[in-house]
Amino acid sequence: LAWYGSRWKRFLDGAKGECRVLHALENPFPRLVPDLSVSITESLSASLVEWLKDGNQVEADVWPARKPDMARLLYDDLSTWRSDLKKIVVAITPSVYSIIPPAELSTKERASWVEEAATELLDRSKYLRDGKDELGKTKNFAHPGLREVIIFFIYTGSYRIAHRRPDIFRKQVPLKCLALVATAFHCVLDGLRKNGNGKTYPNFSSKDYLSIYNRMLGLLEDIMKDPYHGPKLVQQLCRWAEAGW
Repeated sequence: LAWYGSRWKRFLDGAKGECRVLHALENPFPRLVPDLSVSITESLSASLVEWLKDGNQVEADVWPARKPDMARLLYDDLSTWRSDLKKIVVAITPSVYSIIPPAELSTKERASWVEEAATELLDRSKYLRDGKDELGKTKNFAHPGLREVIIFFIYTGSYRIAHRRPDIFRKQVPLKCLALVATAFHCVLDGLRKNGNGKTYPNFSSKDYLSIYNRMLGLLEDIMKDPYHGPKLVQQLCRWAEAGW
């Protein structure tokens, strides 16, 4: 980014934000091929059109020669964005899931204790649940940890992508955003399951977690079709959006 003039820098800062919200709503795990040349480049071009339409200017002799470099910049920024999401989840997972081993255990025993706890949470995706409702039915994708991260990362934190699409995010949390956050928790619990000392975690990349994300999204879409759980989920997503806004 340092290579670009001040006007291009301002434009690219805004383009990053637009690219983040677009991919949060459509595909948070773009692949280098073909998405760099399709969805990311399209987002970049659309952002430039809007930027110029609003009366802004940019330095000459940069576009379209640097278009591929700019697209790669946005692609890499999405990776940083997902990494920052993972960092938030890493920070809160021990407390929201009570993965805090007894102090009297040895270092090795503490690591084993954490690994067992993480394995139990991943079993049948228990980490997504928040007990049962008044009719004794499981509350899926309702864990308070999901709510906490969604509100902070999507609505109120430094990225605040929700405020770029108030017509969508003010009404309810989009399913794909919930699927993304659920996948981030899966990634962190994967790390704790394999390494209980919490020193290393898997890469939160399309290569490693696109399939998990798609599975989460499929589960959510199935819930939405359920005559009982579907309306319950919609109500929950509306409440979370209201709390975040």
